Amino acid sequence: MERQDNITSGIRLRRLNRIMIAITVALAVALLLVCFSTIRSFRNLEQTTDRYIRARQDAADMQAGSDYLTDRVRTFIVTGNRSCAEDFFYEIETTRRRDIAIESMDASLSGSDTARYLSEALRASNELAAIEIYAMRLAVEGNGFSLAEFPAALRDVALSAEDLALSPEQQLSRAQEMVFDETYQAYKQSIRDNIALCEQALIGETEGSQQESSRHMEAALTAQALLIAVVVLVVATMVVYIARLVIRPAAALVDAISQERPAEELGAFEMRFLSRTFNTALRESRQHQEDLSYKASHDSLTGLLNRGAFEKARTVTRGRAQAMFIFDIDRFKAFNDEFGHDMGDRVLQKVARVLRSNFREEDYVCRFGGDEFTVLMVHVTGAMRPLVERKLAAIRAALRDTADGLPVITLSIGVAFSDRPAPTDDILKDADTALYQTKDRGKDGFTFYGDGSEPQPKQA
Repeated sequence: MERQDNITSGIRLRRLNRIMIAITVALAVALLLVCFSTIRSFRNLEQTTDRYIRARQDAADMQAGSDYLTDRVRTFIVTGNRSCAEDFFYEIETTRRRDIAIESMDASLSGSDTARYLSEALRASNELAAIEIYAMRLAVEGNGFSLAEFPAALRDVALSAEDLALSPEQQLSRAQEMVFDETYQAYKQSIRDNIALCEQALIGETEGSQQESSRHMEAALTAQALLIAVVVLVVATMVVYIARLVIRPAAALVDAISQERPAEELGAFEMRFLSRTFNTALRESRQHQEDLSYKASHDSLTGLLNRGAFEKARTVTRGRAQAMFIFDIDRFKAFNDEFGHDMGDRVLQKVARVLRSNFREEDYVCRFGGDEFTVLMVHVTGAMRPLVERKLAAIRAALRDTADGLPVITLSIGVAFSDRPAPTDDILKDADTALYQTKDRGKDGFTFYGDGSEPQPKQA
């Protein structure tokens, strides 16, 4: 259950990646929408400004066109200069600044107060133009000009019987009066007033539209700033999470690998899984190394140290107080011949168990080869011979117990202490000498090297 919990613990990078992608896409879409809204508000503001500029120009063109007609008609009537009449009708029929101005405004501000006031100005200007053309017709008659030399619009004007009855001087005077009297000035004032109202309405409408566009733009820019702050926060959060879930665990895992020590399971599920896999591999590798080391230093049948490990132990303990034991199983070949090799293996394993249980952890118990065992007992001197004899008696008694179904096992034993009398240069050789003395005296006993006494008698 704990293993399953460990496997399922930690945030999965794939899931975190999907969450990050979803958040990123959502923020990107939101930012795009806000940007489009900002652009739209800016374009509305730009269009409002453009409309204002065009409308101001249209109003100016309306005023300029009307004033130009006034100037041309007055100059013609006062001076009789025909080119002024031509200029007048060229403005009316070709240049058409007044008409174009109203067409332009209708295209952008149709139905607004601005367009309505400008239309009123055009209406007044057209009515004034009719008065001006009539006055020009009188001037033509008063100056005695040929009508054929003037545009059809002027030729088609019919004078009243009263004006036809006037003398040329009176006709000129009447024409001048018409373009300078109060009625004429009232029309001019009406045109100016309507253009002024047009400009005021234009300013009001433009301000309202600009304020609305500005509000929308301000709201969009505020939303954009908030979204950018959110993006920064999300990026910072992602950096922190990536550091906690990936970078730091990866660095810790690299350190653990380089130092060949178990890695702490940190971060995302995948990093934990990698750490867990490394730990398992490291544990198995160490176990494998331990197994190899154990197999290299231990006997596979009995689990005791093998001869190579025993020789290393002798090197390590050389010069210390110690006792060397050599055990040889009596008539071991007969066990194999009579009961089979399986019984022989069981005998060897029993001897190994008894020896291991009767010696200390610090002592070195070894299967030296075949049916021969050795023990290197450390921190022991000849003064401890009684203790050693009791230990050997216990070993021999345990091997005679047949409750486990094995036959009686006897040993020939040779013992040598490091402080033995008349030693050679090799304590193992001296223990082996004592062993052969035991065998020469009938086996099933033990002999201490340098001891002139008989070996331990056989047990009943």
